[in-house]
Amino acid sequence: MKVTAECIPCYLNQCLNAMEKGKYPPEKRAEVLAGLLTEVAALDREKTPAENSSVILHRLVEIMGKTDPFKGAKSESNKKALEYYPKLWQVVLESADPLKQAVSFAVAGNVVDLGIFVDYDLGEAVKEVMAAGFKIDDYYCFTEMLQNSEKVLIIGDNSGEIVFDMLLAELLVQRNFEVSYGVKESFILNDATPEDARQAGMDRICRVITSGSNFLGTISEKCSREFIETMADADVIISKGQANYESLEGTQLAGEKTFFLLKAKCKVVAENLGVNYGDLVFTRNSVCKKPVT
Repeated sequence: MKVTAECIPCYLNQCLNAMEKGKYPPEKRAEVLAGLLTEVAALDREKTPAENSSVILHRLVEIMGKTDPFKGAKSESNKKALEYYPKLWQVVLESADPLKQAVSFAVAGNVVDLGIFVDYDLGEAVKEVMAAGFKIDDYYCFTEMLQNSEKVLIIGDNSGEIVFDMLLAELLVQRNFEVSYGVKESFILNDATPEDARQAGMDRICRVITSGSNFLGTISEKCSREFIETMADADVIISKGQANYESLEGTQLAGEKTFFLLKAKCKVVAENLGVNYGDLVFTRNSVCKKPVT
């Protein structure tokens, strides 16, 4: 997915949110944004929005003193999400199709995005998923592929959201799949890191592996060899969130085995998917997507 003009204010809005979360002095924020404009203008427009946004956010972190502005908010989002886990797990177990229910709850967690939204309501997100369902739903194709699979890689997105992903990971493990869960090497926005995985308890369910970088999304040139090999070795990949969609959609790295699971939180991504803003999507990688009969 390529950069559009609409991506530029998004870069700056993410920086504003980061300064807000990091309690950066309000009187200095306009000056910081003005300084970043020169760097925004120099970005490579052939890169994905996720990669360009990462470049600007890394520069902002340097200005702010190289500390994680979302550290407290990420921990709080994990704690809040964990309060829902027992009840949601019971719903999964009692569902007519536990796997489909777990997939639905995993996308409900995608509302926890402090890089875009200043606040969120997990309870409302769960209700929305149960009421609305997916605008694009390749679940049948997903289950067909699982029948001949052993290894599943879930590429995670945000803190808080990781707890909802645990429902899906735990169910797959119980069904004897070898599950790996991908997180960032270190912090960027509120993306999940090894620390978040430990706090949530994902490391007690399955293998947790880092991408080897702290760039938004999954950018092959930035990832470690181990992570790329894990992707190649997986029979099925579940890619969470917009940044992973932006960087992997239509690529051979994702291949025919990747399914994108996300809420369309911006109009550019929604248009690229062919859905409306706010729609929920579970779609197979378009590079080799085949009609489901």
